[in-house]
Amino acid sequence: MRVLEVGTIDKTLFFTLDESACNKINPAGLRGTIMKTWIIISTTLLSFLSAATVQAQSIQAKVSYNSLFKEVTGIVEENFYNAEQVSRDFLGIKARYFRQLEQIKTGTVFSSLMNAMLKELHASHTYYLTPDDTEYYQLSALFSEIPEIGALFENSEVKYPSVGIITQNIEEKRYIASVLPGGAAEKAGLMQGDEIMSVDGKPYAQVASMHPVSGSNVTVTIRRQANVAPLSIAIKPVTVNPKQEMMDAQKSSVRLIEHSGKKIGYMHVYSYAGEEYHQKLINTLVWGDLKEADALIIDLRYGLGGAWPYYLNIFNSNIPVLVMKGRNGEENRVDSQWRKPAVYLVNNFTRSGKELLAFGAKKYRLATVIGEKTAGHTLGGRLFPLSNGDLVFLAVQSCTIDGVNLEGVGVTPDITVPFDIRYCGGDDVQLDKAVEFLAGKQTDTKTVSAQ
Repeated sequence: MRVLEVGTIDKTLFFTLDESACNKINPAGLRGTIMKTWIIISTTLLSFLSAATVQAQSIQAKVSYNSLFKEVTGIVEENFYNAEQVSRDFLGIKARYFRQLEQIKTGTVFSSLMNAMLKELHASHTYYLTPDDTEYYQLSALFSEIPEIGALFENSEVKYPSVGIITQNIEEKRYIASVLPGGAAEKAGLMQGDEIMSVDGKPYAQVASMHPVSGSNVTVTIRRQANVAPLSIAIKPVTVNPKQEMMDAQKSSVRLIEHSGKKIGYMHVYSYAGEEYHQKLINTLVWGDLKEADALIIDLRYGLGGAWPYYLNIFNSNIPVLVMKGRNGEENRVDSQWRKPAVYLVNNFTRSGKELLAFGAKKYRLATVIGEKTAGHTLGGRLFPLSNGDLVFLAVQSCTIDGVNLEGVGVTPDITVPFDIRYCGGDDVQLDKAVEFLAGKQTDTKTVSAQ
């Protein structure tokens, strides 16, 4: 079976099948450990099944569950990052789940069984994906240049219809955790904290229960306050590439927040799975709307990881400032560094490479980290295709930063701000605290309770 990898080297997103393919794709000819590690995390994004994704479902091979089970367990045994753990524990785990196969009648039940088995490895970046999972498309968009992945979408661009929200399950209810700026949901009036009751009168599901095409309205029924009558909102999904959706949201998130005579710049980086997202941040700081800000908030909550520690270089003050002066005396000042106060906003959905940024910012006092403890999901994962078109995302490498292993540990912020999003009505207490802190009105206490 061919192994799929993804990584970022020299500002190039590269995909490798083997060493020779890497030589062709990576112009710098770099290879080794860094090429085999990619940290990606994604959170649940409300989306609706498009015509493009139907192809991914229709080409699934009709193979027996026994055969698929052997594929999945073989991938684990040959590639899971902790060989000692596999030798010690996985034989028994595999035997227990194999005995349950004869009870499996549907692909949905089989995928649930596989995820239960993989969960017993207690590792991040380790799960089973089917075309009924939104992450199936989000990861496929990143790996679409791999022939096996591209074939799932007829070698066309990976797209899905989306209304632009990120959701969170709390006590068996689904809430909107983040509304992507500029998306259909924001335009329709959905808000962070809304409870999703149904979509077109049916219980919410990631993909399977949704409309197969975009272009027509769907009715999302939400509850904005506890014990208040539901509200129905019509929204027209848009068909979009998941990578582009994250970029568009990042661009639309930029704003200046005025507080106590100061201008606080804000940008939400929903994805770092590609150099282009970090470059957009830099360009906005140097040339864009954030250039004149007195302080900066970079929001790392939700979305995908993928960041590299060197992204912290934007806070490096030991880079000279270039000033160019024309014949008419007009000066043009070019400063690629952020030399003013800054905050990273984090929570327990801040994962993977984003956690490395929070760790470095806190350790070296480059920026103040505000919010909640991060997820502790920092293993390096690889994507493996199965014969039926499903995917296994598996942790294949451990990861330390400055000798510290953040897996299962996470990063505790400098200032802790608990935030229960349920029925918050769009009020973001973590963002409010960051603005207050940067405006010079920070409190003495290290913990601020959400009201």
